[in-house]
Amino acid sequence: MDKQELEKLDKDLEKEEKNLIDQLNRIANKNPLVKGDFEVRVPNYGDEDEDNAREATDLDKNFALTQELETKLNSIKKTREKIKNNTYGKCDNCGSEIPTERLKAMPEAHKCITCAV
Repeated sequence: MDKQELEKLDKDLEKEEKNLIDQLNRIANKNPLVKGDFEVRVPNYGDEDEDNAREATDLDKNFALTQELETKLNSIKKTREKIKNNTYGKCDNCGSEIPTERLKAMPEAHKCITCAV
């Protein structure tokens, strides 16, 4: 990828990073003890059994969603760091170049096809 393509990719990833943080802030609080970690907020709908059941269900869904969003956010941050350090496009495992087609299809690829399987 040329410099212009990398700059566009970084801007796109920056937007996605902000979007993920916004989504996380709706259902979780930043963990003050662990950088980049979020703690799911426990919903409080009331004291009735029905309310408690709904709270438990929503807590489970929000916990799973938080984990998924954190994983995606960390991957984006790692990709942006690699772009900044001029190491983007190199396999984390073997150091070989990741084909441009793979990076265009999956910009957050950190491993070549051989190492990814």
